[in-house]
Amino acid sequence: MLDDSDVRSRPVPNLGTKVAILAAIPFLAYGIYLLLTPITEIQTSSGAIFECGSALQPPADKFQAGVCGPINTQYLYGALASIVAAVGIAGVGAMLFGFTHQVERARGDRHGYADDYEYSDRDRDERGSVRGTDRDDHSDGGARRRLLDDGR
Repeated sequence: MLDDSDVRSRPVPNLGTKVAILAAIPFLAYGIYLLLTPITEIQTSSGAIFECGSALQPPADKFQAGVCGPINTQYLYGALASIVAAVGIAGVGAMLFGFTHQVERARGDRHGYADDYEYSDRDRDERGSVRGTDRDDHSDGGARRRLLDDGR
């Protein structure tokens, strides 16, 4: 028999929350890009690109640090601002549109409880016979989950 311990609830984002999360993904990707890619904006007079490291790993040499100046810090702040914007967009979308909770119940094995179990109309097919009693369509022993229509 099934009891209350066989019931679980899981949150599912609404459509607006999903759209907000999708809108936040490019901001998150851009922030990670700014953090990890090497900074190549500074060029020498001969046209060669000067290595300034990345936002997470500024140059350790004093000469490189003097030539690059505050560009590493600027990239770091830009990356953090982009990541904060992504989290903000997703968070505000979740607050505005929210989540719905789907209730699921374990589907028990009815073969062993044929005498004790009362079958509802939903368990019967169009001929009136009980579904699932004539063949083993639950290969996992009835451990599959099904959604409840009553919203409990």
